[in-house]
Amino acid sequence: MPLKNHKSFRTIAYEKLFQYELLTAVYVMEPWEKTVFNIIVIIILALSLTTLYQYSLLIMSKLASWVI
Repeated sequence: MPLKNHKSFRTIAYEKLFQYELLTAVYVMEPWEKTVFNIIVIIILALSLTTLYQYSLLIMSKLASWVI
């Protein structure tokens, strides 16, 4: 029995992109400003994920030794 509220991946991706544009007010920017802003957001996200990956084991080991 298929789900009645099943949305396609394209619809979900479009809705998330629309929410992102509304939340960050990117929709009022010119195309070159959107590009620069999105590049900065991607760089910050990539650096944050890299830092999380590099230091997660160190933090978990310190927490484990503190708990035990």
